[in-house]
Amino acid sequence: MVSRVASFGQQALLLSATLENQVRVATAQEQIATGRQTDEFRGLAGQTTTLLGAQSTLTRVETFQRTIDTINGTITANDVQVGGIISAFEDIQDTLRLAIANDQGAGIEQLLETNYQFIVNALNTNFNGGFLFAGANTGTQPLSSVTIGGTSFDITTLDGLQNAITAGAAEVPPLTAADVIAQAFQNSDIPFQARVADGVDIEFGLLANEIGEAGLNAIQSVIGYIQDPATLPVDQLEGPLSDTAQAFLTGILADFDAAIDAARTQQTANGLTAQRLEVIDSQHADSAVFLETFIADIQDVDIAEAITRLNNDQVALQASFQAIRSLSDLSLLDFL
Repeated sequence: MVSRVASFGQQALLLSATLENQVRVATAQEQIATGRQTDEFRGLAGQTTTLLGAQSTLTRVETFQRTIDTINGTITANDVQVGGIISAFEDIQDTLRLAIANDQGAGIEQLLETNYQFIVNALNTNFNGGFLFAGANTGTQPLSSVTIGGTSFDITTLDGLQNAITAGAAEVPPLTAADVIAQAFQNSDIPFQARVADGVDIEFGLLANEIGEAGLNAIQSVIGYIQDPATLPVDQLEGPLSDTAQAFLTGILADFDAAIDAARTQQTANGLTAQRLEVIDSQHADSAVFLETFIADIQDVDIAEAITRLNNDQVALQASFQAIRSLSDLSLLDFL
């Protein structure tokens, strides 16, 4: 004899509701643990395409931001080195003015040698594994040696440059000092370029010859005057200056003005690039904030709301278990 009350229908209904409660509890627990609505795109229904597009755009913006950070490092290095080169040219120019004013040329040759070495080292600056002012030829030192008539001359020293110029003058046809200096620069004609935003490419590299060629020509003119055997000792730049030496120094000041202007033009261009990058980077920062918020609205969960749901779902699940237990204990004897 069966003593139990027929309860299959009620049990099936309660089991279905209990399973749904268990799923909701598990979902809420996972959302609280991960902070996400779901770890599967299928859980986002029609928002999947929108989310993927936003994430792709954010990744691209972040890549541009990293590129700009790298470029800013190069731009800062450019500014420091070009500023030092300009100071070296100005130091020479100030010394020449002082020599003219005091009618005294002692020490000019030593000053030229020291500043030439500094300028060459600055133009050969190695930064982040490549030569800063080499343009696209990052692995090639801008100023190292020059080959004249099959002979290589080290032009990292002023004496080496003068030897190369002397050899050039003996060539047929002869090479001028300016020709030799122009050949000495081994940097590329193409500066660094990078894409910093969709459809926006920017040049940010400076070239050694555009910074320093005019200055090296001015320095060479002075050292050439000093070492020229055709120049009478009385006209050379040692001790009291002759009228000829005075006139020479007065005229060469304009060459240093041109050299300083050329370097400052490059420094200004570098600064303008920095300003442009600052504007673009600010736009990227705004875009990143918007996209992060937009993505969060789609895939992130409201933790407080999820905890409330979890508590409610746990209460409902517990009630479901109790109902199933009560239903399982029903018997006809309870009604007799």
